[in-house]
Amino acid sequence: MPPRDIERADAHVVDADAGERTPLQHQTSPSSSSSSSRHSKRRVVAICTLGATALVSLLAVAAGDVAFGVVPSALRLVPGTENVLQPLDQVKRIAGAPVTTSTSSIPQYLSPWSRFSFWHSHKNMPVYETKNADAHEVIVIGHSTTWDMASKWFASLVGKNVGVKITGLNTKYNGFADKLMGLRAAVSTTKGDHLFVFSDVTDVLFLCKAHELVDRFNAVPGLKFLSSSQPKNWPEVPGSKQFYDMTDANSFKDAQSQKIRAVGLTKGFVKKEHTGSERKWANSGLFAARRQALEAYLDHIEEDLKLGMRACKPYGMTADDFLHGGAAKFDDQLCMNSYLQNRFDRRDQGVFLDEFGAVFLSTGSGSSPDHFTFPEYNGTDRSASDDLTNVWYKRTGVRPCAVHFNGASHYVLNSVLNIAPYLAPEAYRSGAT
Repeated sequence: MPPRDIERADAHVVDADAGERTPLQHQTSPSSSSSSSRHSKRRVVAICTLGATALVSLLAVAAGDVAFGVVPSALRLVPGTENVLQPLDQVKRIAGAPVTTSTSSIPQYLSPWSRFSFWHSHKNMPVYETKNADAHEVIVIGHSTTWDMASKWFASLVGKNVGVKITGLNTKYNGFADKLMGLRAAVSTTKGDHLFVFSDVTDVLFLCKAHELVDRFNAVPGLKFLSSSQPKNWPEVPGSKQFYDMTDANSFKDAQSQKIRAVGLTKGFVKKEHTGSERKWANSGLFAARRQALEAYLDHIEEDLKLGMRACKPYGMTADDFLHGGAAKFDDQLCMNSYLQNRFDRRDQGVFLDEFGAVFLSTGSGSSPDHFTFPEYNGTDRSASDDLTNVWYKRTGVRPCAVHFNGASHYVLNSVLNIAPYLAPEAYRSGAT
């Protein structure tokens, strides 16, 4: 997914993602007649310039061929998640005309999300998976509209003995809600209990194999839900600042994090100044949960949506206050922080924030390859030895199972791969394996 400081492309549709109106709905004054004429001409031009491309798209949909981008051979479409594009609505969108949303064909498990603009041009959230994905104990899920954005992420997962699921391939990105719709779709179409890992795809690398990730989870009694962390509470909206005042809940959160730290500490690390952490807030771009705990998280979000909210309500804020002055845009990070504060306030022994990056590390802005120690590399195949993926994070002395180079640090990922190319081998990036 694109970094959080990049504006989403869809900014002119009446929807729950942004609460914005189309330009047409603001053209009500008499003086706007000439402007309307110009807009009408532009709409005609826009439709005409679609030319052969639109015709090919229409014919492709009629023929049942709805995948317009690259889908690598390593993936198959999960039955029942076929996405039927609505090309006439896409023509309307390009032309600037109002688009109406039909909810009749939305899968039942995604019905709470029916107000979001994803459904203006799609009828389903596609889920692609690797062969026999559900046979694995660990399933890693990511959302990406194109294969190119997910290729390095996927390459880092090859040989890790995990099932991989990618949602949203060849759809239009509308905002952060798409990610959680994809997660809900992936979980709802997966049978059995698993350790589900969800992550962003453009800036995440996986290091541990499945057995080590499971061992780390099992080493912490009662662990059911684990989120990566970052120093800043983002986004801050009216009501979320009270998170800072929840002294008892935050003390419980810190105590839980100390339990997690032990499973990632590298041998011989003795720097006493790292007994605490400044990473007090959740990062929603990398987290994991057992099935029941993950579904509880998604249910919690969807309860807000069912009340007519356009975004997740900060914990402790009344629904009425939020509806009259809360967040205008959906942000999955607000959802995560609100949910975790809810659970910490209730002393939920199964929910943890990884403040040290012992299992899942989100580096945050200001990261550098110099903050890591990489194993010696002599050209050996990455899959030949677990030692090659023993990457240490110097700042907290841990060896994480996955690293999220979030924020401005997403550029650091390429620098890391220049140093340690075995973490996401070029040969695996095509998705042919």
